[in-house]
Amino acid sequence: MMALMISALYGCTVMQLRNEVKTDEVRLAAKTDELKIEEARQAQLQQEIAQLKTDLATRQMSLDDLKARLEQLQRANDATVAQTQAQQDKKRERAAKLQRHQKEVVAIEQSSGSLEEKQKRLQYLKDEIRKSLSMLEQT
Repeated sequence: MMALMISALYGCTVMQLRNEVKTDEVRLAAKTDELKIEEARQAQLQQEIAQLKTDLATRQMSLDDLKARLEQLQRANDATVAQTQAQQDKKRERAAKLQRHQKEVVAIEQSSGSLEEKQKRLQYLKDEIRKSLSMLEQT
């Protein structure tokens, strides 16, 4: 009789452990999927940063184009999920730099200087943005 009770208790424990393992496997699969999605977002953001850097170096870009690209990067950065402190810091740093550059574009747009002066400021801003993007890629 005692052996039967021990056997039944053992069976219940094994079933409970099996259910916990299945639950953990499901949770792990969900987290793995989330990680893949986030890695894809990060890769897309890095690709957009690299593309903007290339465009800044190789083609003429108007203030409106630059403004739109910076807004696009800001939206992509906002969409990224930062779970660790390091990821949160990197996301905040990117957001701050992008906002600063967006304000600089607006300042150039609203300045009353000559067209030549605005083009010089725009070229300088492009160079600064390219440097910032390079530093963001490094981190």
